[in-house]
Amino acid sequence: MSTNMETKTTQGGFTLLFASLVGSLLLSLGIATFNIILREITLSATARESRFAFYAADSGWECAFYHDRKRPAVFATSTDSRAIPNPTSVRCRDIVLVVSATREAFSATSVFTLPLDGTACATISISKNDENRDKISTTVIESRGKNDCTTNPNPNRIERAIRVKY
Repeated sequence: MSTNMETKTTQGGFTLLFASLVGSLLLSLGIATFNIILREITLSATARESRFAFYAADSGWECAFYHDRKRPAVFATSTDSRAIPNPTSVRCRDIVLVVSATREAFSATSVFTLPLDGTACATISISKNDENRDKISTTVIESRGKNDCTTNPNPNRIERAIRVKY
């Protein structure tokens, strides 16, 4: 009878060792899976905020391009910008926006900021340059969209830019 008791005792220790090994393995898999899920959530949030910044930049350059084509006297030009008042205004998304301009001998830059839904916004710069002095300007529209334009510090602030040259 004593041999049967000894056998049961050693088998019981082996079962406990095997159970703790399986438990450790499952815990390791759970922690690894949680780590992957956490990184995916962070990546997804960054992609969402990046999309807001890109759409802000896209809205900004489209507004500037529309006004440059439909109302050519609204932005300062490199050739005859003396007649254009500083500041002027444009209307985008049913908001009147003030456009300020700086002028030099053969170039001019107009700048305005377009607020969008939530905290997103776009800062648009329209540069007209007559490098060859042939009275034909090269126009560069640069729109910088941000997902958060508040003054609060935000480590998740993202900026995307679009540059159009014609």
